Amino acid sequence: MTTPDLEHLLDVPLHFEAALQCPAMRVGELLALAEGSIVRTGKPAGETVDVFAGGALIGFAELSDANGRRAVRMVRFNAGKR
Repeated sequence: MTTPDLEHLLDVPLHFEAALQCPAMRVGELLALAEGSIVRTGKPAGETVDVFAGGALIGFAELSDANGRRAVRMVRFNAGKR
């Protein structure tokens, strides 16, 4: 729900990022990755990860699966906190 004075902001692009723990990789391992390769994140499915928009923490999401692809599902927003 938005107020009329904020509607002009609805189409502004915003960078969205879910912070995953990633392992250190050798350059050779990185170059060997192909579409569909699996990289362990250090967190299993169902664990929560921090979610950022425009560099600010906006909430938390669970790692999940959507139609055979990895996804994040928002579970809690960081409302009113900066």
